[in-house]
Amino acid sequence: MRIARSVRVRYRLRMHKTIEPTILYFGTPVALISTLNPDGSPNLAPMSSAWWLGCSCMLGLGQMGQTSDNLIRTRECVINLPSEDLVTHVDRLALTTGKDPVPERKRQWGYRYEPEKFGVSGFTPVASQSVAPPRVLECPIQMEGVVHDFRPFGKNVSANAFEVHIVKLHVDENLLLENGSRPHIDPVRWRPLIMNFCRFFGLGGELHPSRLAESDFMKFVTQGAMAQPGTPSSAQQQK
Repeated sequence: MRIARSVRVRYRLRMHKTIEPTILYFGTPVALISTLNPDGSPNLAPMSSAWWLGCSCMLGLGQMGQTSDNLIRTRECVINLPSEDLVTHVDRLALTTGKDPVPERKRQWGYRYEPEKFGVSGFTPVASQSVAPPRVLECPIQMEGVVHDFRPFGKNVSANAFEVHIVKLHVDENLLLENGSRPHIDPVRWRPLIMNFCRFFGLGGELHPSRLAESDFMKFVTQGAMAQPGTPSSAQQQK
């Protein structure tokens, strides 16, 4: 592959520095994971360590969170994708956890136990069709899923990786293009909420101040030394 001379000159002017950050994290869409607690009540956790291939999804979740426990126990969830206009509702879930008692490390970061995640966030639970956990009514995209497999993840984090197979997909009809054999999502009208280093962005600039970005957790991320085995990562902010 040939690179134009002007491009080569521009690249030569940029200097790269080798660093050892506390975490590797570059920003991905926010997902709200709904699961069921042992008493049958719903839990709702914001996270952004997720990616998709085909009809399957990989989720990275901290082992200290209630969501990780719920997924291992029930093997069901709903992955709800909020749009950028729901940012204030998502932010209300920051620094809350469905685990009681709150793990000591999370307590030090400022987390509190919150049994009513839907209530505190202002989101509305609605019944799913194929799994027990509820969907989030306000989210334009809702994916009912079952856990196919999970395992501990990473060499310097206390996290689990979950392979989730999507069994039912619900999409706001206002986002759909139906000009082919199958409807698909219009990328122009879909406005995902992005979390970038614990700060909220849309497809443009920063949307809203993030309480998580101002927390002791983020102070650890930005000021801490290179993480050692067992040290929390970005995945461990998940509830």
